[in-house]
Amino acid sequence: MDSEIWSGSSPVSTGVAGLDQVLFGGLPPSAMHFLQGDPGTGKTTLALQFLIDGAAKGEKGLFITISQSEADLRRIARSHGMSLDLLDIEELSPLDLARDVAERQTVLQTAEVELARTMEHIRELLARSKADRIVFDSLFEFRLLAGNHLSYRRNLLLLKSLVLQSGATALFLDYADRELGDRQLEALAHGVIELSMRVPTYGKAHRQLCVAKMRGHRFIEGNHDVTIRTGGLTIFPRIVPDLYEASPASGIVGSGLSAVDEMLGGGLEEGTTCLIVGQAGTGKSTLATAYADHGARSGRSTAMFLFEERPEIFRRRSRDLGFHLEEREEAGTLTLQHFNPAETSPGEFAQAVVTSVEDRGARVVVIDSLTGYLGAMPEERDLITQLHSLLAYLSRRGVLTILIVAQHGVLGGPQSMDVDTSYLSDTAILLRYEQAGTDIRRTITIVKKRHGDHETAVRELDIGDGSVGVRLLET
Repeated sequence: MDSEIWSGSSPVSTGVAGLDQVLFGGLPPSAMHFLQGDPGTGKTTLALQFLIDGAAKGEKGLFITISQSEADLRRIARSHGMSLDLLDIEELSPLDLARDVAERQTVLQTAEVELARTMEHIRELLARSKADRIVFDSLFEFRLLAGNHLSYRRNLLLLKSLVLQSGATALFLDYADRELGDRQLEALAHGVIELSMRVPTYGKAHRQLCVAKMRGHRFIEGNHDVTIRTGGLTIFPRIVPDLYEASPASGIVGSGLSAVDEMLGGGLEEGTTCLIVGQAGTGKSTLATAYADHGARSGRSTAMFLFEERPEIFRRRSRDLGFHLEEREEAGTLTLQHFNPAETSPGEFAQAVVTSVEDRGARVVVIDSLTGYLGAMPEERDLITQLHSLLAYLSRRGVLTILIVAQHGVLGGPQSMDVDTSYLSDTAILLRYEQAGTDIRRTITIVKKRHGDHETAVRELDIGDGSVGVRLLET
């Protein structure tokens, strides 16, 4: 993170959910900023949100467009439920510019006259509009009009000078085309924001935002996940645990199953992470639900995040086991949220967890399952790093986190996951099947517990209906 902190006027809000958090309040005012990205990454939509936010605050907004028509802009705005009525839109016809370039003579003075005419028009627009916020879309067409690199750079310096003289905060949109060799021009901008998009083999496109630089202004470095839905872009800032205040965590959370709690030396401590590992059908979700239900029943706000089961099925199955989650939800002490890994970015999921803690005061968080969470991002290394940050944040906020991990196979011997996550946990509970004569039984073992004593014995775990529930049998 930048060590320099903006010390001038108050930052200018971007109007984009999450982006002001990344920028610690917004963009430095009265400055020129580059917004770069490939087609489809959301540059125009973000720029419209920026201008509309200013208009809602009584500021004047000017949109100078070369790359698309005013009709196209209004169509984009309507698709997001936005109104451009309070904005000034000035269209510099790309057809006219293309015709100028095509008919341009080889005499250098002719090209300079054409570009000078365009620059004079822009100067008049800025002076007449007295805009507080300006968007220029885009520099790619302006680069074509300039004809050569030196002319483009010289006139870009002039544009920067005009913006600074006007006192406006400006966004200049451009394509992220590295082949044009214009990386050095980023030095002209006060800030550079980059939008990117990756299309996976299956599922929705994965969009991200990165603040490449923001001169003299603090910001959160790295990539931040982005979604584009009706209403515009939403940014999900990556989690930096140290940005959050540490909360005391001294309580013990029980499962409501006295024998299980005894094995754990009384229960699970707040501010720790518990990994429940096992094959399909061994009772992983059931045990995690016991902790969630008991925590919510004892007054702790609890949040359960489901990747595999739909909430209605999960509620019904839990009710059959004697857990009445609907009552906890109605009381406001428990929330259930379902996520589809193919449609949800890891950043969006992480932000949902943060919201449950910061806005609803969650003290117990259950992720069912970590296997589903891992499916949210093919890049294994990045996901583990992001998961580590999420768990560090939850620990810092004094939250008990329970992660469910599915092992391969059903009745075979225990096998490890493709990714080793055991080092992330403070407590590890292993559930598995064992053969007892001609029967198969479920067993539970406390593999490790960093805080306090715990049993090391293997106990039989019995899961019955609502009248029996979950219990440990004597061995």
